[in-house]
Amino acid sequence: MKPTMLKRVAHGFVALNLLAAAATVVGSGLLFSGFQNLPALDYNRLSMVLGMLCVLFGIGASLFHMAHTQGWRATLWLLGVCVVLAGGVELMGVLTGFPFGGYEYTERLGPKFLGHVPYVIPPSWFMMLYPALHLSFLWGVPRGAVPLAAAALLTWWDVAMDAAVSTARDAPGTAAFVYWFWEVEGPFYGMPLQNWLGWLATGWVLSWVYLKIVPQWRPSASLTPLAIWLIQGGVMAGLAFWIQRPIATAIWLVGAIAVSVFTLRVSRRATHAASA
Repeated sequence: MKPTMLKRVAHGFVALNLLAAAATVVGSGLLFSGFQNLPALDYNRLSMVLGMLCVLFGIGASLFHMAHTQGWRATLWLLGVCVVLAGGVELMGVLTGFPFGGYEYTERLGPKFLGHVPYVIPPSWFMMLYPALHLSFLWGVPRGAVPLAAAALLTWWDVAMDAAVSTARDAPGTAAFVYWFWEVEGPFYGMPLQNWLGWLATGWVLSWVYLKIVPQWRPSASLTPLAIWLIQGGVMAGLAFWIQRPIATAIWLVGAIAVSVFTLRVSRRATHAASA
């Protein structure tokens, strides 16, 4: 497939991802705000489908856009590292509670590997790690610090996501729209703070291992990875707001605005330099 076609396919997935995300946030807003005269639909099932589509479209967007900017070899290596290592860490986390804290996935993300980790979870690490790596290199982060910068951008996604789709198992009034349960009550809407340390550590390891295998990163000033990062985080921030977890929404928004403004400035400078 030609580079221009890869780019078009990636942008198609981004558009689909945006539509699914918008439908999720708007629909959830109508549902949780008590809007009257809603059609008689199975909203539990509908939310499951939209949630899966958001993830699958996001994976497709990252897959084809990374193939466009970095080539298929680099893309498949990053996907493989995430599937194997992140999948292994997730399985260890469910079985032992390390490094994220004790948790268990519900059935909302589909079939599970060995009955514990949904198959869609490891590729979702790839979905967000590619934009995180892209932004880190675009910003000119020193190479030795790229794994940490990428891990931080990856973890920022979880600030909104965990508040939106998880809760402690014994939390009162637990909603049906939960993707995983925490075994203990944590201070951040039921989530133990250990989880973010686990995200940082896992994101750093994934990035470090990948860059050891594929040390070259082709420069690119594309803003598409930023769009992927914002869409995935934005849908979670919107859901967190509608289920009355506004602190998570506000924290994510502050980071999203800072990341967007800085990225736009850097991308504009890079584009002007390339033109000159």
